[in-house]
Amino acid sequence: MSKGSFFKNNPIKDSLIKNGAMLGAFAIVTTALIAVTFFGTKDTIEEQKRRKLLSVLNEVVPSSLHTNPLYADCTVIDSSALGPGNHAVYRARLNSQPSGLVVQATAPDGYSGNIDMVIGVDVNLNVLGVRVVEHKETPGLGDKVELAVSDWIKIFAGKDFSSDNLAPWQVKKDGGEFDQFTGATITPRAVVNAVKNALIYVEENQTRLFDAPNQCRIGNDINADSQEQPS
Repeated sequence: MSKGSFFKNNPIKDSLIKNGAMLGAFAIVTTALIAVTFFGTKDTIEEQKRRKLLSVLNEVVPSSLHTNPLYADCTVIDSSALGPGNHAVYRARLNSQPSGLVVQATAPDGYSGNIDMVIGVDVNLNVLGVRVVEHKETPGLGDKVELAVSDWIKIFAGKDFSSDNLAPWQVKKDGGEFDQFTGATITPRAVVNAVKNALIYVEENQTRLFDAPNQCRIGNDINADSQEQPS
């Protein structure tokens, strides 16, 4: 048997080619399915994130402080003071007069990455509330920044702020007044710093934030009743 005919009729080679073709086809199909799933669920995931954000607006600015729908009145800011990326600042108005802001901010230095949050503050720089809306912190440790896990995030409510006195705006381990978690200081430190930086930004830019053109609009599938009175 010649060398050429050996390879031509070699069952091992045929099997390898067949298996390789099957694996290649499987890889192509799998990749296509993943791509279809990603693009098919991307809008749904973004919508869920948006609804989660909207659901906490009235948690950090009480309805008694505004007569406008918060989700429909905002400006979008690109500032390192609020963390990486663009952030919406929602405006609360009481009978058309500025009364408070809800600031999106991102702590870029969480233990496991970005921590996205919203900060409610009135025009006198009194903190109305803070909520973490997305994070990847360690379950049982850093995830205590999430209200569903711990009440720690409520510690910000009622705090007044002035950039003339920043010393308290640290975790206790660094000489401030905010508790850290047992075995986890990085996460609360990141959140406190992000809140502090956002409040400094508000203090310096409050008038401009209220006067900026509105960049929010009411979505077709969202109405005022469902967002102004979340369940």
